[in-house]
Amino acid sequence: MGINPGHQQFSPGRKSEHLHQYFMALSNIFSHSIELISNVTDAYAAVLYSANNEKKTYHLKEYFSLSPNLKPPTTFPFGEDPVSKTCVSGKPMVLDYFNPEAAKIKIFKKIADLKSFLLVPVIHDELEGVLVIATKEAYGFPPKLQKIVTGLAEQIALNLFQEKKSIGSSEKADPTLKEINSYLRFLAESPDKDTLAKHLIEIPASILKCDAIAIIRFEGKGPGKVWEHRGFTEGSSLHNLIQGTGIAGACAKSRVPIIHTHFENTLMALFSSNEKPGAIKSAVAAPLLHGKRLFGVLAAGSLAMNGLSQFDLDKLTLIASGAASSLILIETKNQQENEKNRDPITGIYNHRFLINYHRTVSQKIFDGTSPVFFLTVQLTNLPSLYESHGVRSGDFILRGLVSLISKQVPSPRNIFKYSDNSLLIMILKRDRAEVDAIESRLKNLFNDNPLSVNEISIQLKTTWGLSSYPEEGEDLHDLIGLSWARTAQPLKVTS
Repeated sequence: MGINPGHQQFSPGRKSEHLHQYFMALSNIFSHSIELISNVTDAYAAVLYSANNEKKTYHLKEYFSLSPNLKPPTTFPFGEDPVSKTCVSGKPMVLDYFNPEAAKIKIFKKIADLKSFLLVPVIHDELEGVLVIATKEAYGFPPKLQKIVTGLAEQIALNLFQEKKSIGSSEKADPTLKEINSYLRFLAESPDKDTLAKHLIEIPASILKCDAIAIIRFEGKGPGKVWEHRGFTEGSSLHNLIQGTGIAGACAKSRVPIIHTHFENTLMALFSSNEKPGAIKSAVAAPLLHGKRLFGVLAAGSLAMNGLSQFDLDKLTLIASGAASSLILIETKNQQENEKNRDPITGIYNHRFLINYHRTVSQKIFDGTSPVFFLTVQLTNLPSLYESHGVRSGDFILRGLVSLISKQVPSPRNIFKYSDNSLLIMILKRDRAEVDAIESRLKNLFNDNPLSVNEISIQLKTTWGLSSYPEEGEDLHDLIGLSWARTAQPLKVTS
């Protein structure tokens, strides 16, 4: 059964007696946000200033630093410095240490140990503040990373905006809200999304007293599915949730928190219209929202009518917001890890991947009976081709060779960038005769057919090495090393 509109209340704009405490808790979120940004960017220093547009001043809000030269002023006026310029433009600004403007950033005594700076305006409807991030890495803020930080800045802007609208902010905050901050830090330490989901349904009773809680995952505008839950009865209603149906679906569709406290003679639909009537008499739901991206909905239920209050909804909303930020951090870490494990030119996995995930790879390819072959090709004149024809042509050659191997070697097979000038091919589910034929065909293609790059004929020079499992061993690294040794060339491994 759908939601009874008479009992549906949305939290935005509603001033509950506890709302000011909710907004005061936001101040603890800023330190959490700076930690997230510092981890994402590998920052040596990160500073958040709020902006007072009436007085035209910046005010120190939160900062993280490993640099002894960071001396952020408590307040400073709008001006012609880089911080003010990026706020006026409304766009992120990247400065390198050799840019004279970098020395004008007022929050550092000197910038000798810093190489790159990222300045990001924090804007909601108007300027709410500014982020200043510094790293010791040259060219440390590529466009993809700038986009990630800008998304985090949007969430900070919303929190700063909400803080300005808080009421009674001079009163002492509820101790519960300090627990929320500690709990959000605990969530941020989750190593992966599934662990975070498990932690998220174990909100301490000292923060939120409820009889059941669930996290529902939504992808785009499609149906949702309960990710983790406790206290709810298992059933089909947990596995196909439609946006707009039930409290959870309505929260997902509207993207605003919902409270449903008093049902009396009505049947409650929390997840879907066909769910069996349950004992839950009141519920709250908050979106797991980061910027415009919806991850899902966090919903809690009580066995008592009026068992959950507006303050409970405010706390759940705060937790859901922090959880969404943690999910972004997990995704970013995974993305960065994946990029480190791939060759930036060809996109295939590299030697680092084989070192870090050798056990996982071994478990997947070694079954004790089926042979696996390791064919290494070293492109002995690739470095000189780069020198003679330039980086763009060299990269073009390398990508073309990977494409050629992919077409000539039948699946299942895996191709790795093993070193600066070598590729490793793992060939599965083939016998020795088939692999010998593949190797012979590749040698002919590589050595006897010059490549044409920019209408210039280029002849490749290669050496080859082959090893096999289980005939010559059962250790992944030993077999790869044996294949490499048979190319009779010195090893130069890339990271």
